Amino acid sequence: MRKLIFLLMVILAISPAFGDLPTKYSECNISVNLDENGIAYENIIIKVPEIIDKFNYYIIHRVKNLEIYDDSNKLECEWKYERSGTLISCENINTKIVNISFNYLGLVTQYEDYNIFSDRYVISTPTEKFNLKIYLPKGYILLDKSGELNQSPYYPINGKQGTDGRNIFIDWNSNPGLGEVHNISIFYEPALTSNQFTALIITFFVLIVIVSIFFIFRKKPKMVDYGITEDEKKFLEVLSKESKVSQKKISREINLSKAQVSRIAHSLEKRGLIDRKRIGRNYEVSIKKN
Repeated sequence: MRKLIFLLMVILAISPAFGDLPTKYSECNISVNLDENGIAYENIIIKVPEIIDKFNYYIIHRVKNLEIYDDSNKLECEWKYERSGTLISCENINTKIVNISFNYLGLVTQYEDYNIFSDRYVISTPTEKFNLKIYLPKGYILLDKSGELNQSPYYPINGKQGTDGRNIFIDWNSNPGLGEVHNISIFYEPALTSNQFTALIITFFVLIVIVSIFFIFRKKPKMVDYGITEDEKKFLEVLSKESKVSQKKISREINLSKAQVSRIAHSLEKRGLIDRKRIGRNYEVSIKKN
């Protein structure tokens, strides 16, 4: 009980304007999107059971790009830096929903291989439902417990890990008590470290070079490897230039006698490499089609 009273006194000391806050929140939903540069983009949606005309809210950080909306329209609220945080004051708003968005830097500690996000959320107004969801940067994962950590990669440990298909997030839900403090810590790292990424690129490049060299310098099969003699090779080279050729023409082209060409043709036909067709007293030959 003493701790609760002390916390309330601290909260009231931080912001004397808290007395103008609604007496109760139905819901307080906070989402934080972290980027790879350590910037946190935060969105707070507060719902109250009855329409309010005034609204004051204290953020414990000095934020940038602050915007405030109701369920559809931008609200013209005043805000200022007070102490180490940001105080928001709204009047004549006539709404049951307040949507606050901003960004800030300085809550991510970056080490060589991993990062730590740490923040604090204080329940300064009675709240029925509190939800906090923190998204890791795209391409980042929770730090492996078996590596740098021997404990959970996030605290409090009752959070639930999930993903929206692009980013990993940690989700906390509670029905908090007044003055309750949520100290949040998340340890995370790139899915591939810079050294791993460099090694992967080098490996890929080396494989490309090896495959290219293989195709450029691979030994082309020679006809002699398939039992083709040099004379038979010359025979087939002439035949490859035309679809059909007479043996007489081949004899002239490769400078062999008609008898030699006839023997070559007979041998190639027997092995199923060519087709021969008798035309008059001569033969017409062609490459055999499969």
